[in-house]
Amino acid sequence: MRALLFLFLAGIALAGSSCSYSESAFADQSSGQAGSITRFAVFKGYMYALNQNEVQTYRLKDDGDPDLIHRLPTDYGLETIFIYENTIFLGSRTAMYILDITNPAAPALLSKSDRQDSFFGGCDPVVVQGHYAFSTIKIIQNICGRASSQSALLVYDVADKTAPEQIGIYPLNLPNGLGIKDHYLLVCDEGSDRVEVFDIADPRALKPTLFSFSLEDPYDLIIRGETMIVSTKTRFQLYDVRDMAAILPAGSIAK
Repeated sequence: MRALLFLFLAGIALAGSSCSYSESAFADQSSGQAGSITRFAVFKGYMYALNQNEVQTYRLKDDGDPDLIHRLPTDYGLETIFIYENTIFLGSRTAMYILDITNPAAPALLSKSDRQDSFFGGCDPVVVQGHYAFSTIKIIQNICGRASSQSALLVYDVADKTAPEQIGIYPLNLPNGLGIKDHYLLVCDEGSDRVEVFDIADPRALKPTLFSFSLEDPYDLIIRGETMIVSTKTRFQLYDVRDMAAILPAGSIAK
């Protein structure tokens, strides 16, 4: 089973040249198949790494010694990065950033979507499909030390990347990583010990499904083809997702 996990993750890393998180996926995210909780990503021979208030661009070289060639300053609190169709989506404690990487050596800011006060200070992984971005906000305590009352899944229309529009809020307990399979969105909700499955055929009106399932402390997930790996605090849980109406366990690997 460990060999299966190795081959699965290696396949992701070889698919192309793409909160203090410890399980960042070193993969080309142009295909949208890396995990959503990651602080660095590779795209077309460049690596993008996040500091708390800066995106650093490195040119990768055959000698294994990358060159830092560009810095893009942001507000404090960068946490996650996701690449989709020549665009970087950044999650921070206060906002979602969208960057253009048509020139991959020099990311350019297209927009910054500040969140309302009730979501201020939350972790913010993002995944994207088509003209819509999906972001979970997990708030245990905001950066001012005050407990917040609201964690949720947010939906954005990003057809105009210079002016994204928030179009949906779906309350959850303590949501973490998320991923997309066809027209379904799967969300790790650590607070409820469940992987929630939403029908996103109409991104402006997500529908909860009966396909959600219980799993203790789900943290992040990766979907590739017919297989999904969910990372929990204690193990990697594999699932067969060929039929979303009948998601089946396919093995477990202890951490």
